[in-house]
Amino acid sequence: MKMEKILSPELTFCNVQCVSKKRLLETSAELIADQVPSVDANQIYNALIAREQLGSTGLGSGIAIPHCRVPKCESTIGCLVKLETGIDFDAIDDKPVDLLFYLLVPENTIEGHLEVLRNLAERFNDSEYCASLRSCSSSADLFKAATADLSLSDQSGQTGVA
Repeated sequence: MKMEKILSPELTFCNVQCVSKKRLLETSAELIADQVPSVDANQIYNALIAREQLGSTGLGSGIAIPHCRVPKCESTIGCLVKLETGIDFDAIDDKPVDLLFYLLVPENTIEGHLEVLRNLAERFNDSEYCASLRSCSSSADLFKAATADLSLSDQSGQTGVA
């Protein structure tokens, strides 16, 4: 999966300050709605909260992939947020989260987003990839690192081990 298909520079935010999960979801919904006029910040926030009530999207190792269906969302939208300081996100390992990738999909999407979620989880499971994101100091650098081609294993399905 090419990250550029769902992520744009305008939806990549570096060194965001936030102190709680609820406030972060609210802030992120506003950031997304500011860049995507067809979606409403309150609807995004409510959908994200409803999804989090089903179970945390905090994967562990400082990573979360909040995702939801959103009314008036016309296509899959990605938003990458790197926090200045990690926050409690109810992650499965109870560690603070500092990297979040939001995935918003049209309300009537059935299955296509599950493959995108799987690909995102695989990408964020790569410690080198996450380290490259964490080392960024600007949103432009963060977008560049997020969209950089991964190792040959990502492109060929091989692990690179002979």
